[in-house]
Amino acid sequence: MSVINTIEKTTKDIAKNKYVKIGAAVGGAYILYRVIRNAARPGTTANVAKDDVSRFMREGQRQSYPNGQYHIFADAIYSAGFDTLFGTDNEAIYDIFAKMNNNLDVAKLIVAFGTRRKEYSGQAGSLGEFIASEMRNSQRAKINQILAQRGITYRF
Repeated sequence: MSVINTIEKTTKDIAKNKYVKIGAAVGGAYILYRVIRNAARPGTTANVAKDDVSRFMREGQRQSYPNGQYHIFADAIYSAGFDTLFGTDNEAIYDIFAKMNNNLDVAKLIVAFGTRRKEYSGQAGSLGEFIASEMRNSQRAKINQILAQRGITYRF
């Protein structure tokens, strides 16, 4: 029996096996589910934060800085994590979060950050994803502590 005949026979035997068909259907359904789920997400944290900005403004919160300043803060956070020779400049990031006075300020910062490429990666991420990739749990806990002290409910 030649190799081609053996392959054809094996392929036909697999095609007849109902368990293989069920497995292929389940596997295909799972892949389709993952594709749809990723496409149907509410978006990155930046998209969710846009809705939060509107809500916080309706609730009467006032932003502490002009819109352009949030972009400057976002650029500084990105530079502190991405453009340093000796690792992430955690203190620079802490200083920026210490300037946030309310939830609206943090939401505006998240929107200004948008989606940016993470260091050593071809993937892009929101501010929260960027911070998670740049900082250890204890360092993120310090950011969360700074925010909590100001009555801000966002956590990273």
